[in-house]
Amino acid sequence: MTGYSPGMIDLIIDTDVALGVHHEGRPRDIDDGFAIVEAINAAETNLLGVTCVFGNAPHEQVYRVANELVTLKEVDVPVLTGAERPMTKLDAPTRAATFLADTLNRGPATIAAIGPLTNIGLLARHYPEVVSNIEQLVVVAGRSPGRRFFIGDAGPVRDFNFENDVVAMAAILESGIPLVLAGFELTSQVAVAEQDLQIIRNRGSTTARYFYENSLAWCRYWTDTFPADAGFHPWDSATISWLRHPEYFTSEARRCRIAELDGKPVLECAADTGNEELAEKGAGITYCAGFTPGGAQAFVEDVVRHVF
Repeated sequence: MTGYSPGMIDLIIDTDVALGVHHEGRPRDIDDGFAIVEAINAAETNLLGVTCVFGNAPHEQVYRVANELVTLKEVDVPVLTGAERPMTKLDAPTRAATFLADTLNRGPATIAAIGPLTNIGLLARHYPEVVSNIEQLVVVAGRSPGRRFFIGDAGPVRDFNFENDVVAMAAILESGIPLVLAGFELTSQVAVAEQDLQIIRNRGSTTARYFYENSLAWCRYWTDTFPADAGFHPWDSATISWLRHPEYFTSEARRCRIAELDGKPVLECAADTGNEELAEKGAGITYCAGFTPGGAQAFVEDVVRHVF
């Protein structure tokens, strides 16, 4: 098993990776795969494990793809099964939650949560004694107050990871885990286009070919569905990029709570500007709101560069 590495970012990725999966009549999101391969290939990150969760695809497909990526890269990184349904339908911790607890019990680590948050919620519920060893929990979720998510004229679209398990996020907020949120408002500003996939393909490696062949259908599905976009959004890669290059991002301290918008629960993140209710009930988080000058381009270039 990969061990802790002084001077590096010891990282666990919790994912619903669906690279190359077709489910319910269409290709599924691929960006988790790009985040995982960057975490493996980047010099700054030491990947301790990959835990799986339902979401973009059925759990068995997520587990298969996660194993394929680790095997493809020939790295000694454990892949664990996890939640197949939300917390409200689970009584016991998953293998993923137990692995997270065991790993954190040995020392501090960071978690990139790039799928629904069920495994992390179960960790907070069943193993509260280890959550103080989470250095950062970087999550793809959250919104500014009243913000609806549109892609061009299409929408509003979902805050997918949060909405798939609201109870899990509530448990995380109550736990006091240090949270960084990098959601739609951030990564909707950037895209990986089909010509970027061609750059990857031209590298000629087994990994490069795998990513090209398993990404093209999603990229074309996305741009056909949302013609305002030049390519697909690398939502999940923002978690790895934040850890490696926080200078790419503009971020600010906010308070976060579960509120309601259009009759549905939302993860609302606002600056604490004298709102007494928010100051009392909201959890302190770091919110990634945008990019510094040149940061957006550097971010996308990193995503493409690290597929090899």
